[in-house]
Amino acid sequence: MTTTEGVTLTGGWIGLQGFNGDDLAANSATTDLISILESVDTPIVVVRRDSTIACFNKAAANLLGLSPSDIGRAPHDIPVIAGLPRMEERCAEVIATGLDARVDFREADRWFVVRISPYARGDRVIGTVLTFTNVTAFRASIDQAIYERECTKAIINTVADPLVVLSGDQRIQSGNRAFHAMFGVSRDETQGMPFYELANGAFELAPLRTHLTELLAGAQAFQPVEVDHVVTGKGQRTLLLDARPLSFPGHSERRVLLTFQDITARKEAEAAKDLRSKEELRRSEAFLAEGQRLSLTGSFSWRVATDEITWSEQLYRIYELEVGVPVTLDLIRTRVHPEDVTLLEKMVDQARDGSNDFEWQYRLMMPDHSIKYLHAVAHATRDRDGQPEYIAAVQDVTARRLSDEALAKARSELAHVSRITSLGAMTASIAHEVNQPLSGIMTNANTCLRMLGSEPPNVEGARETARRTIRDANRASEVITRLRALFTKKESTIEPLDLNEATREVIALSSNDLQRGRVILRQELDDDLPFVDGDRVQLQQVILNLLLNGSDAMNDIDDRPRQLVVTTARDGEDRVRVAVRDVGVGFDPRSVDTLFDAFYTTKSGGMGIGLSVSRSIVENHHGRLRAELNDGPGATFSFSLPCLQRTNTKV
Repeated sequence: MTTTEGVTLTGGWIGLQGFNGDDLAANSATTDLISILESVDTPIVVVRRDSTIACFNKAAANLLGLSPSDIGRAPHDIPVIAGLPRMEERCAEVIATGLDARVDFREADRWFVVRISPYARGDRVIGTVLTFTNVTAFRASIDQAIYERECTKAIINTVADPLVVLSGDQRIQSGNRAFHAMFGVSRDETQGMPFYELANGAFELAPLRTHLTELLAGAQAFQPVEVDHVVTGKGQRTLLLDARPLSFPGHSERRVLLTFQDITARKEAEAAKDLRSKEELRRSEAFLAEGQRLSLTGSFSWRVATDEITWSEQLYRIYELEVGVPVTLDLIRTRVHPEDVTLLEKMVDQARDGSNDFEWQYRLMMPDHSIKYLHAVAHATRDRDGQPEYIAAVQDVTARRLSDEALAKARSELAHVSRITSLGAMTASIAHEVNQPLSGIMTNANTCLRMLGSEPPNVEGARETARRTIRDANRASEVITRLRALFTKKESTIEPLDLNEATREVIALSSNDLQRGRVILRQELDDDLPFVDGDRVQLQQVILNLLLNGSDAMNDIDDRPRQLVVTTARDGEDRVRVAVRDVGVGFDPRSVDTLFDAFYTTKSGGMGIGLSVSRSIVENHHGRLRAELNDGPGATFSFSLPCLQRTNTKV
């Protein structure tokens, strides 16, 4: 025994040097296999599951020209074995099914029958054994028909679908078990029978005659044919017949392999799918029709080249024409308002080239002389012949048009009422806002008289009081001027403004009123507060309103100090906030959305104008006025304004 590259040569047998658990066998099994096959003169090749050669005997080496270097190679890499038709696929089928397979093999002028058998280890097939039987000596002497029939039978009986082999004159040569079972006949009954007499002619196969004749003559294409047939035990079935040319090595006569595939389930599924599709289409069309009816929208298509127009039912209803009446451009013109006919003609001319979408509004004049307003939108496309076609939607907007006209009329009347109301609001606002500086004027005038009437007269005090009187008079004049500018939408006097300074001035102006109300005022002003752009008088009027409202909210408070806190601070990076917090009665949280409405007030003697005007002023300064309830008693009213963009530093 000699060894070459892991391959052992023993008595003419060439095998692997042992096998592991995943290979063909254990070492002892290999020894037994070698002992058995050493006495066999028949060429044998063992192929693993992975389609590589495991081993072969000397007879196979001589027949196929194999050498030890071929161990581990795939059969299709061996020139001689590569001639075996679908050999690797056959081996895989044998491993999968555990059934033998046979193929013919020709080497020079010798003929072999190759049997492919499963090689099992326990219950597992781990490879195949190829046995080459030389049939050259008796091939010429055996009956050719029997040989062919047996070979064909061995092949087609493994197929589940019915198969039949037809001779050149289209007679039945051989059929598999499934074929005989389907037609309820035996092999002997059908042997040599003209195919078209099958099942006493009840099976309509005559149309196949021409196609099979062409296939036998060498045509390569065959169009599968569907036929209906009653199958024993299965009832009416739909079968798909397909044919392929069939030939045997060394024989010139052509055969036909005819297959029958039961496609009943598929046809039923397709029919059910078609039924569902039709039902879905019907429902979709019903939904579309109902949607068009509810939205008063119709649709149409217009083939420009032929002027063929197709309308939806809803469009017939909009035009008040009988459904189904052929639609033409002339018929459409009879409904278009006379003043819009020219517009229709222009639209038609522009649409003739089919290059642009269009949208237009027009009117219809109905037979009873009523007017309808329509809005049409059309999309340009091309039909299957490449000609321009429009797909369009037309909506009846009569109700909307009449509503718009009614709304425009109502708006005009409302604008008139608003102007009258605004005049009253402006009058009330001026009276409310001017009342505060006028009260200061009266107080200063009385103080001045007392100082002058004292002994000796307090001339310096009277002079200072007179200056305050002049200041308050000027303030009253400015309030009137600025309020008029606010209500007439005129430009305000916008200037860089220090809200701390403006707040201190308001506090000084209202100090007497706050003292009379026993209000303790605390200031918390941010020393690094940025400037804002604003009208000083208007913004001071807002601060004054918030101070006085906070003071009034504490008029009935006796169980705690009447404390009012005024704060200024940054509100984020780009805004400034001014807030006034009181400890008064607060407000109903449900009324927070109406606090700033005109003429809304919670005070018995209030006019409900102050907060409304204050909100208008703040919003004109691109700010926002807010009201919040405190965690404790009272409420906080505040407004925030954008910082001055030019500089954030006081100068």
